[in-house]
Amino acid sequence: MNKLAKICVALLCGITAVLCTSCENLFSIDYRIVKSWQVSHTYLNGEEIDSTEYIGYAPKTFYYIYADHVMSVMARYGNDYRESSFAFWVADQKKKTINFQYTFFGKEYDFTAKILKLTKSELLIEFDDEKGNHWKLQMFSRSNY
Repeated sequence: MNKLAKICVALLCGITAVLCTSCENLFSIDYRIVKSWQVSHTYLNGEEIDSTEYIGYAPKTFYYIYADHVMSVMARYGNDYRESSFAFWVADQKKKTINFQYTFFGKEYDFTAKILKLTKSELLIEFDDEKGNHWKLQMFSRSNY
C-alpha cells in the first residue's frame, strides 16, 4: 500500500471514530427521554385501567421530563390539574431502566421502571410497586422534537 493510501485509511478511521463518539448521545436514553409525555394506557396486573383513582399512573397524567434530571408530573384531579411538588429522574443506559421519584398529592412515588420501548413518539415502561402490583404505562410524546 502506498503512503497516500495509508494516510487516507488513517484519516477515514479517525473521522469515523469522531462521528461515532459524537453520535452516541443521539441514541442515549438521557437524550431521547427529554420531552413531555402523556400516559395513554395504564395496565395494573395485566388489566387496563382508566380510573383517576391511581393518580400518579392514570391515563391523562403528564410527565414533563427535562434535561437536568428534573421533571414535573401533572394530572387532572376533579376539574383542576395538579402538579407534583418534587420530582426527578435518572436513567441507566446499560440496564435500560429509568428511576422516577416524585411527590404527588402528598404521596411519594419512587420506582425504577424497565424501558420496553422508547421511540421519538412512544415510551412503554413496566415496574412493580411496593405492594407487589405490576404496572405497565404506555405514553405518547406531546413534543415534536
